[in-house]
Amino acid sequence: MGKNFKKVIALTLSLLLITGCQSQTQTSSNSIYNEGTYTASATGYHGDVTVEVKVSSDKIEEVNVVEHSETEGVGTTAIEKLPDLIVEKQSLAIDVVSGATLTSNAILSAVEDALGQAGADIEALKVATESEAKEEVELSADVVVVGAGGAGLSAALSAAENDATVIVLEKAGTLGGTTITSGAFYSTGDPELAKRAEMNDTMRAQVEELVNLEPNCDSMAKWQETVKQQYADYVASGSTAMFDSEEYYMLCVYVDGGMVGDVDLIEWTCANADEGYYWLEDNGYVWSDRVVVGKNGDNAVIEPDIERCRRLVGDEEYGRPATQMIDVLEQRAIEVGPDTKIYTEVQATELISDNGKVVGVKAQGKDGTPYTIMANKGVVLATGGFASGVEVREKYNTIYPYLGEQVHSTNVVSDTGDGINMAEAVGAQLVDMEKIQVNKINHYDLGGTTMIAAAFSNILVNEDGVRFVNEYDTETEVAKAILSQPDHKGFLLADANNCNVTDGKTSGGEDVEQAIADGYIFRADTIEELAQQIGVDAQTLKNTIDTYNESVRTGVDEEFGRTTFTKQDLIVEAPFYATPVIPGVHHTMGGVKINENAEVLDTEGNPIEGLYAAGEVVGGLSGNNRMSGDAITANVVQGRVAGQQAANS
Repeated sequence: MGKNFKKVIALTLSLLLITGCQSQTQTSSNSIYNEGTYTASATGYHGDVTVEVKVSSDKIEEVNVVEHSETEGVGTTAIEKLPDLIVEKQSLAIDVVSGATLTSNAILSAVEDALGQAGADIEALKVATESEAKEEVELSADVVVVGAGGAGLSAALSAAENDATVIVLEKAGTLGGTTITSGAFYSTGDPELAKRAEMNDTMRAQVEELVNLEPNCDSMAKWQETVKQQYADYVASGSTAMFDSEEYYMLCVYVDGGMVGDVDLIEWTCANADEGYYWLEDNGYVWSDRVVVGKNGDNAVIEPDIERCRRLVGDEEYGRPATQMIDVLEQRAIEVGPDTKIYTEVQATELISDNGKVVGVKAQGKDGTPYTIMANKGVVLATGGFASGVEVREKYNTIYPYLGEQVHSTNVVSDTGDGINMAEAVGAQLVDMEKIQVNKINHYDLGGTTMIAAAFSNILVNEDGVRFVNEYDTETEVAKAILSQPDHKGFLLADANNCNVTDGKTSGGEDVEQAIADGYIFRADTIEELAQQIGVDAQTLKNTIDTYNESVRTGVDEEFGRTTFTKQDLIVEAPFYATPVIPGVHHTMGGVKINENAEVLDTEGNPIEGLYAAGEVVGGLSGNNRMSGDAITANVVQGRVAGQQAANS
């Protein structure tokens, strides 16, 4: 991510002060370092990571991260671990924390800079000592959970509540998986919880539309009939609170997923969503009284009740909701059970099968240590999806022209499809693997949306300076159009009126001046100058914008049929901005097929004894599109069932 400009100024001043006052006395000819305290910075995931390193003549005494903007629970894990390891090993030959690579590299780079200031032999400090062969570690527990995200820790807690001993394996160096990077939105169909929000005309129209759709299966017809009666009773009651029910939630999930989801999985997941909500609350998770209705639109503005999206959120007074959720699940899993152990940086590589029954897991530690972990009762797969697994998504992708390495993922780097591959190897049935959800707009070089200097519905042009899509088309269609362009790249344009720059920052909090200096955002006072900066023909770009502006003024888009325009969409007032963009994989709807007991099914539809699954590793819930809030619900509901069933098998 781009550097924070104010931090750079502050750091420059602090370096000047330190240079003027720190002790750098060479104590002897055999000294390794010039004694003193040194400060340096390097770019992490969300900005500068600044370290302070104290050395004596022959030793690194302290390493402290004194300033950062890294994600709580992800980057902060590297901040907690690496400084102590550097001091302990007196070395820069330290492995990065899995799942927090950018933060880890920033810490190591900044410490290297600081030690260079101290006169250290940097190359010597980077030499790793040869590691000895590791002996195999043999472990056992009643339930072995693979993955320590929201689904895995829900399964661990549920198994512990059912008096099972539990071992959790997590290949990353941090707990939480993609859950901890999320907003922790949780969906239910509970009418009592729905009373926290008011009904509006958009919601009413949506209920009426869904109940009158032509059903494509018996389950859909059944849900519609139930909802019709519920809604009639609701209208007759005169209530002004938001209408909701479990059956309406089921109907919304099914329709939003293109009416191709697994109706049985949808039914039992949605029917148990409220129980999951109260289960989290009973275990110490603190909910707010707020319901978020709608989804995040351009510039994170909540659009009213689009795709249903009625999400409950945690109380931020108790910490960032996602971090609070993971902390609660972890702590309670350890507290309530007879014996729960969590191993990080230990990657499961193979399921152990005995006469068709899954009885354990083979794994390997980051340091090369082999593990054999036997499960007395069952194994729960909760490894997430494959949004960050380039090979897997390329293998199954049939929708998009390209999902290779250049396409970023909004998920954690550990979501590479490991659990799906292990399950398939023991005969598991996979469903919906081609159904991959993308966000149409991510920064081309960096991924994510914090470095975007425009509304996501602004005009898009390619590297020829030509418009190529209706920017208001579906997420999938816009993504396909961008990925069909040369280098799979588009430029999102903006002017002074429709950029998302406020007080020198993007809506994602990035410093625009620094982003421009780093080449991540382009800005110019004329279209011709902007064209030169992004490498397109100036006259072509000017003609494209003129034609687009005419469509905005008349409301008629003869090229691409866009019908949604406002005066603010015009590109007329300097300064003009361009951001290079590419879609990013956001969620993978495919995975293993499970039944209502969270048992993984084989290719004949029969349960694989001893094997359970929960969360994004499971396929079928969301059809061809995941509705916001459903992933966390699935983690909790399915994880709770998987842990309980495994413990009692």
